[in-house]
Amino acid sequence: VIAGFDAINDMSNCREEATDDDHGHGHGGHGHSHGGGHSCQPDDPDGNSLFAYIDTEKVSCLNEREQGSGKNCIKSNVEKHDDTRFVISEEDDPELILHIPFTVAVKLKSFCIIGGANGEAPSKVKLFTNREDLDFEDAQEMPGVQTFELTEDFEGEIDYPVRASKFQNISSLTIYVSENFGADSTKITFLGLKGEGTTARRGVVECTYEASAQLKDHQTTRADNVAGRSELS
Repeated sequence: VIAGFDAINDMSNCREEATDDDHGHGHGGHGHSHGGGHSCQPDDPDGNSLFAYIDTEKVSCLNEREQGSGKNCIKSNVEKHDDTRFVISEEDDPELILHIPFTVAVKLKSFCIIGGANGEAPSKVKLFTNREDLDFEDAQEMPGVQTFELTEDFEGEIDYPVRASKFQNISSLTIYVSENFGADSTKITFLGLKGEGTTARRGVVECTYEASAQLKDHQTTRADNVAGRSELS
């Protein structure tokens, strides 16, 4: 467990080289961000993409028309306008649930979605954190961490800022798309996430929690044994 706390040097070095003059501002209720930083990752022109921290092969989607297509919308920034890879919902049902696990705990700051034309773009989404078991009934009834009403954005120019305090050290993000702009199906060609990654791998964090719980149980057992011996003496 102790060895697991070593930093992921390559990712850490990239973050340390980024500058601090990124800033965001809003227009008409929609957040826009402009990056003044740089990164040693060539596919990250804004300097704060979480693409490198997404466990793409484990991305899953409910109500996708083609099985396993949910990960198609997870792309680097340089691929954001590639509309040949996408996820689309079943016919006559615009709902989607997209589950995105990370390889490390991350801090989410904003997200960007490019949807399909002719009303197929998502218009309302609800975000959940660290939930791998959501179905449509749960997603509809539960309040979620934050809900957004979106604008059709075919260029990917709008970044929607999240409440930073609600998205700290998350291991996964689940996005529930409840509505689109009137089409029978919902189509997403790009989903971009921005924020910060940590240096501890997700598995190490989970292992540490388990080890801490076992240590606590062990200490409790020892205390009970001592108390038992005292009562017998």
